[in-house]
Parts: sequence; structure tokens; C-alpha cells
Amino acid sequence: MVSFSVMAIMAYNITIKPKIMIEVAIVAFEGISLFHLSVPIAVFQDAMANHEKLFNVSVCSELPGKITSANNLGIEIENHISVIENADIVIIPSWIPATSPSPMLISQLLSASQSGKAIVGLCLGAYALAYSGLLNHKRATTHWQYVADFRQRFPQVNCDSNPLYIQEDNIITSAGSAAAIDCCLHIVKQQYGVKIANKVARTMVSSPERPGGQNQYIETPIIARPSDNRIAELVDHIMENIAEPFSLKRSATFCMMSVRSFSRHFAKINGISFTNWLINTRLNASLEMLEATDLAISTLSDRAGFSSEQIFRKHFKQRFDTTPQAWRKLFRSRA
Repeated sequence: MVSFSVMAIMAYNITIKPKIMIEVAIVAFEGISLFHLSVPIAVFQDAMANHEKLFNVSVCSELPGKITSANNLGIEIENHISVIENADIVIIPSWIPATSPSPMLISQLLSASQSGKAIVGLCLGAYALAYSGLLNHKRATTHWQYVADFRQRFPQVNCDSNPLYIQEDNIITSAGSAAAIDCCLHIVKQQYGVKIANKVARTMVSSPERPGGQNQYIETPIIARPSDNRIAELVDHIMENIAEPFSLKRSATFCMMSVRSFSRHFAKINGISFTNWLINTRLNASLEMLEATDLAISTLSDRAGFSSEQIFRKHFKQRFDTTPQAWRKLFRSRA
């Protein structure tokens, strides 16, 4: 079992029978996003144009012929999904969450997995793998916006919302959209080494490896204004004075409640404990400072209300799976 957040990648080599080149089957379906379909094609085929051809890519569907994409553009698919039988890597580049794959596709995926072939669910493609039972009792990931729905539909799957991609044995799943690029580059590196993977990444003008997980790309959550005026006033006060030390006892006193009553009431209203909400709020404040100022990390942690730089770094790492310096470098360079 290996999870990849790119901070410390451990290679797990899928066994593929030696042959002239690796066969890749990409499954298309009615309503597929063109972006999701194009990512594995770009990595395994287009970006290889200036290099030796190492992958043979076949796009297939259950009903060869014209299918309509999510963008209402027609795509002509020549290959039937039976090409999966001759593939070394099978990729589901996306999926429609509420739709279970057909018995035919499920049969192809199960047979391919039993043969030791690599089965890859990019972004929402994890849904197709989960419906097929391939993710049962395994760790997997998908786009962060769909994690709650995914967990509800597939309680037997251990869904981790943070890694850019996760591999267990011959099954690989990736986080949302652009993380599919990270996942596909990892497969290139896995099969042909770092040098080739780096060449492909440079051709695509993409980073060979990105630090951190997808938590760093999740929009800052905004808490709804509490219906209880006392808690609403506390939230407003904290947001305006984030650097102050707001202990659980002090906050309960502010709301004229006992600690026990305040804790229960806050969690019931907001769906999160006060302590965790306060930590997240301080972390969100720190992100703004990291991206907009050149403050030293020690000064920044004080202004965000953390009692020490060490505690700030600990919580930052736990939530974003990267360091404050790496975050600043990433987002300041974007700006």
C-alpha cells in the first residue's frame, strides 16, 4: 500500500510483461469531459512525439462510433472496449458519479485486474473502479469536491481526500483534474525512469512532481453565520482579532455558557468542534499572509494566533501536507 502526496514518493513497480511498447487503453463514454480524456492522451502519446514511442494508446468505448462529450462536441471512437484484453494499462479518465458501469465494462475491468494489469481511475474515474468493487478495502482518492459523496456511496473504500494520487498494488486513483497529470507522469517514471518522465514533463511545461496534496488547492471554507447570536458575535470577534489567545474556557465565558454547553452547542451548529474550527481559521489567516506578505514564519505564526512557530508548522503540515515556505513559494510564484 502506497499513497503519494509527492513530498516523499515511494515507487511501487507494476509488473508488465516485456514487449516492444506498453499498450494503454483509455475508456471514453457518452458525456465525457474533453479535458479529462485529453490528459492521458497528452502524457502517453502527444508528449512522446519528440521521443521514442514508448506507449501505444487506444481510446475505446462500449459502442464504437460517435459519442458526444460534456462540451457537446462529437468524438469518433474506433475501438471497442475489448481492446482492454490486450492492454497493459487501463485508464478510466473520468466518470459520471451517479452511473454504475455496465456489466460488460465491469467484467473487462475485473478481468484486467485479475491479470495484474494496471487499472487507473483519474479524478472521478475512481467512481467506476469503486462500482466495480476494485477499491473495496483499499485506500483511494478522487476530486476533493466529491469526497463526501464518494464516501457515502462506497463506505467499504478508505477514501483519502488529500494525496494527489494513491496506488495500492495494481490499482491507482488520482485527485481532481490536474492531478491526473501528476498521476500519469508517475506511471511514465515507474515504467521508464525519472529521465524519461522529466522529458515528458518538460514537453508539457509541467512540474515533474508537485509538493503537497490536493488540500492546498481546496477553497478556504467559510463558516455560515451561526443562528445563535452569542456564537455569531464570538465568531465575528475572533475573525477581527485572530492574533488573540482564544481558549475554550475564554470563548465559553464570552458566550455566557459553561465549557461543556458551549462545546456541544458550537459543534451542533457548525458541524465541527470549536478547537478544530479555531485551528482552521488561524491556518486560513496564515495562508493570506504567506501569499501576500514577506513576513518571517515566526512573525506570521504569532499574527495568526498560534502559541509557537513549532505548533503552527505542525498544524500546517497536518492540514496541507507541505511546509509554509513551500506554500509561499508555490503561490507567490503563481502571482
